[in-house]
Amino acid sequence: MRAKFLIPGLCVVGLTFPATAGAQTGPTPQESTSTTVTAPTTTTTTTVVPAPVEPPQPAVPSPPSQEQIDAFLRALVPPNSGSGKRIVYSNRWQRVWLVDEQDRLVKSHLVSGRRGTPAVGVYRVYSKSRHAFSGSARMEYMVRFARGRSLAIGFHSIPTQGRRPLQTVFQLGTPRSHGCVRQWIGDAAFLYMWAPVGTVVVALP
Repeated sequence: MRAKFLIPGLCVVGLTFPATAGAQTGPTPQESTSTTVTAPTTTTTTTVVPAPVEPPQPAVPSPPSQEQIDAFLRALVPPNSGSGKRIVYSNRWQRVWLVDEQDRLVKSHLVSGRRGTPAVGVYRVYSKSRHAFSGSARMEYMVRFARGRSLAIGFHSIPTQGRRPLQTVFQLGTPRSHGCVRQWIGDAAFLYMWAPVGTVVVALP
């Protein structure tokens, strides 16, 4: 603490006294602390996804008409083979076609006949037997339509001797018979049931 004294004839003397303990020296400004809290900023990005675009559907073709189907089935029948319901047998191709009353193909399958037998011409089914025999050979679904020198000529299953077939199914399509027309047993059964007595048989070269 500093005091001033006025002494006559002298200048003013200033004295400084130390501050006593506990003396108040005046208010001391306190430091102020300021805390600023900033809220986090959230940025939201919205992405617009376009709606899926359906690809164009391919055009569905119209189903064939019955007239187109009939024309197609008639085109599968060998030419110059007659008309109406009939069995067509090609000796050259060793194949049979079953044709209905409207000249449409019903079924076709490979067979095994004999080269050049029977002669080219038109025949008719005249007899049928569920089982038939020729010597020791046994056959099923016999459909007779022509006559050979000593035996009938007909369509039937692949003959067997004992339990052994005389040829395999894979050999059908080649001439292996002694005169008749051999077939896989499933085809033989179908022809047997499809062709009644009197059915026309056309033998082609």
